[in-house]
Amino acid sequence: MAASNRMRGNGEGSVYKRVRPTKDPAKPPAIRWVAQIRIDGKLRRTMHSSEALAKKALRKMMAEVDTGKVVPDGNETIAAMLTRWEDKVLPAQNLSIGTLDNYAWACKILRDDLGRIRLKRLTAEQVETAFEKRAADGMSRASLVKVRSVLGKALDHALRRQLVNQNVARIVEMPATARRQAEGRSLTAAQAKAIITESVGHPLHALWVVMLYLGVRPGEVTGLTWKDVDFDQGLIHVRRARRVERGELKVDERLKTDRSRRTLTAPPPVLDTLREHRRVQAETRLKAGPAWTDTIGLVFTTDVGTPHNPSNLRRTLAKITTRLDLGDWHPHELRHTAASLMSEAGVPIERIADQLGHDGTRMSLLVYRHATKPSIDAANVMTDVLK
Repeated sequence: MAASNRMRGNGEGSVYKRVRPTKDPAKPPAIRWVAQIRIDGKLRRTMHSSEALAKKALRKMMAEVDTGKVVPDGNETIAAMLTRWEDKVLPAQNLSIGTLDNYAWACKILRDDLGRIRLKRLTAEQVETAFEKRAADGMSRASLVKVRSVLGKALDHALRRQLVNQNVARIVEMPATARRQAEGRSLTAAQAKAIITESVGHPLHALWVVMLYLGVRPGEVTGLTWKDVDFDQGLIHVRRARRVERGELKVDERLKTDRSRRTLTAPPPVLDTLREHRRVQAETRLKAGPAWTDTIGLVFTTDVGTPHNPSNLRRTLAKITTRLDLGDWHPHELRHTAASLMSEAGVPIERIADQLGHDGTRMSLLVYRHATKPSIDAANVMTDVLK
């Protein structure tokens, strides 16, 4: 029995037999019964082993249409669902740029690993198999937990829209072989001073100094402009950041959190280093001539005025720390170092959180801190620690 070619109206359905020959001529053809219904111009189909089951499924779908329920679309892929969720749902949730970046990262992994699977056919076992492969390739348990969380949020939305019958992400188990994320670490004061001394004369010397003294994020320090540096008042305003968006380096005012927008006291060693860096940069710009591309006055650029790539920063710092027999260190760990050294010097944790741009828990910090004034003078402590 073949399906009718007549265009059916909304809520109309049909049942028909689908016969598919097998590759082996000696075996009988595969027979499946299809229950089909049209909803808002789109066909929804379910497959069954008998005509009776297909008719039962069709009656259920037609009843759901009559009562206003949405019939789950088994043809939508995980990739399509995630794209719709990212494009239409997340923008309305007023999420921070950092959260959106994390969601985009997780969605890319999910598309790569599960994107072709039909939404209604997704199982916990399929997700666990994908996670096991990721774990075998070195992804940490913490990263897999984040990916599972994002999948769960997206499937929660699909569940509310009745596009799936359950949220399989909620029952997914983590691979036993997934490595545990390494604990955070920081340099000692002596090691930090060694990096500052070793990098003197290097184009990124001033960048390492700013990070170690102020504890700013790598994206924040590479997003600084000269307008953000107030030499007269001894202040540095964190107003923008460098981001990598779809492989392209961008600098804009979208910071990781609302508390990331802050004003910091820059101690004399930082200001002196930045003055010398500005002089050297002027020479570099003159030498580059028409090849210079920077138009917003970035403090830290390449030899032709482009923003620094995160991978280049990692390689450069690793070379310095390796020469010092300190091992391989990441730029973000300089931020951890600043926080640890401030804590050792007796700076209260609430002030350190304010210095780093972390979301605090105390109302006084949330309400009475003003972005146009230095929030604390904790950075001055670093003058004594690193002198």
